[in-house]
Amino acid sequence: MKIHHSLLGIAFLAALFVLADVSGARADDAAAIGYRQKLMQVNGFHAGSLGAILKGEWPYKEDAAAHARGLAANAMLIANAFKMQTADVKTDAKPDVWKEWTKFEEKAKGLETESAKLAEIAAGGDLKAIGGQMQKVGGACKACHDDFRKPKEQSYKN
Repeated sequence: MKIHHSLLGIAFLAALFVLADVSGARADDAAAIGYRQKLMQVNGFHAGSLGAILKGEWPYKEDAAAHARGLAANAMLIANAFKMQTADVKTDAKPDVWKEWTKFEEKAKGLETESAKLAEIAAGGDLKAIGGQMQKVGGACKACHDDFRKPKEQSYKN
């Protein structure tokens, strides 16, 4: 009888550790997904701000260089932001990110390269040249989104 109670106690403790580990994993998933979403929101902010400058909606053309540097800095963080594979909850990332990790890294590197070029060009202040490079940055974003982001109709935001 004492052995039976001891085994039940051990089983109970083991179950608690497993549950604690699972809830910890969910917390890690939520933190990783939150980080990724914030990173992408900031990318959207910088790209949108550059768009407003290029359209003449924001009169401070000198801000273009800072937004371009922001995009370039964020682009360097994307691959690391997705290294941790997460459960498919409240994310627009397709599972293909991790199934095709090398391809994902190449796409992230493409954005990093184009964003770095944008930062160099924007430092010169030539809005036409900035606009041309922004198209390349947008193409790099789209290339990754086409392969690794769920379509809008499948978004968690719907």
